[in-house]
Amino acid sequence: MIANNTMLAFVIVAAVAIVLQMVILYFLYRAMRETASRMEAVVGRLEQQASPILASTRAILEDAQPKLAEITSNLAESTATVRTNVAQIAETTGEIMDRARFQAARLDELVSGTVDKIELTTEFVQHSVISPVRRIQAIMQAVSAGLSVLRAGRARKKAAANNGGPDEEMFI
Repeated sequence: MIANNTMLAFVIVAAVAIVLQMVILYFLYRAMRETASRMEAVVGRLEQQASPILASTRAILEDAQPKLAEITSNLAESTATVRTNVAQIAETTGEIMDRARFQAARLDELVSGTVDKIELTTEFVQHSVISPVRRIQAIMQAVSAGLSVLRAGRARKKAAANNGGPDEEMFI
């Protein structure tokens, strides 16, 4: 009997649990249906609002596609032209630099040659003109000094002759 009562209690508890599970599943089913119907409504509104946007976007893309193709083509042509011009500029710049280096070398040689010639000319003038001029100037100064000494001696003799000589001075 106790085993029967225990079994009966387990069966009643199991039946109550099954009924309780059915009730919970029923409420879950209703909640899912309501959520699904709300989602369908939201999706419907989104479709209604997005349809004009998608249509205008499609029209814009269809209109812009040929223009984008033309822009891309023009950009490719412009890039090719720029590359060609840059290559020509690089080549021309290289030629200009080579010419400038050559002219700088020539100018350096010219200046070096001119400086060497100026040094040689200065040396030649120093030895050929200035040294003899200095010698002549020294000779002229020596002659001038000699003449000054002679003039001074004559002037003393004249002064002495005019004054009566050196003996007269002692006499007075």
